Amino acid sequence: MNTQISLLASSLVVLTLVLAGCDSATATNDKKAVESKVEVAEKTVAAAAAPVAETALAEVAKAEEAAPTETQAVVNKTEFKEGVHYFEIFPQMQTDAPAGKVEVVELMWLGCPHCFNLEPTIEQYKKSLPDYVAFKQVPAMLNPRWAADAKTFYIAELLDPTGEKKLIPKIFNAIHVQRRARMSDPGVVKDYLLQQGISEKDYDNAVNSMALQAKLSRAQQISADSQAQSVPSIIIDGKYRTSPYAAGDEKKLLEVIDMLTERSK
Repeated sequence: MNTQISLLASSLVVLTLVLAGCDSATATNDKKAVESKVEVAEKTVAAAAAPVAETALAEVAKAEEAAPTETQAVVNKTEFKEGVHYFEIFPQMQTDAPAGKVEVVELMWLGCPHCFNLEPTIEQYKKSLPDYVAFKQVPAMLNPRWAADAKTFYIAELLDPTGEKKLIPKIFNAIHVQRRARMSDPGVVKDYLLQQGISEKDYDNAVNSMALQAKLSRAQQISADSQAQSVPSIIIDGKYRTSPYAAGDEKKLLEVIDMLTERSK
């Protein structure tokens, strides 16, 4: 009897160990199965998300490439300030522009080397004028010498109203390139213009005309009202005055002019 009981107890112990072993093995296998399923699920999600992520990253990269950085934006944007790059004229000047036009005046002097050097930039500007801008050059009359050269300027303008003969550029060139002296002297100016194919009659008519006196009178008024102390000075719509020096350089001068004419139109 005791032997049977011992055998039965041994059998129960073995069975318990076997069951425990199975439970342990089953638990390990279940864990592996769960981990395997999670791993498969994670791989599936990752695989599905990968194209979306790649697309999003590509869009971000494209946007960053297209948009300038904050530093680039600051570098590319020039802010022009009143009192530094241009000056308000008060009281506002009367303009001669037709209705609906913004007048841009270059106040200049034939004997000024800076005005002469600015000529290519002015010619470039004139070729690309907005349709709402009326541009003209006005000889400054800030002293007697300049007043004499203003007379030469307007005589040439009256004799060549369309600019076809290029009399004013030729006079500019004679003063600054050929270094011709006394180009403000009436006799020297007359001889020079006759050499350019102008008849003596036409010259005398221009010199004695009411149109010349009217132009000189208007130039005197513009010179005074602009409050300009030097040339070249640019007057925009009778409201603002700037210059290559104030703007920073000739390129920025055109930018200031464009900004102010846009504001005034």
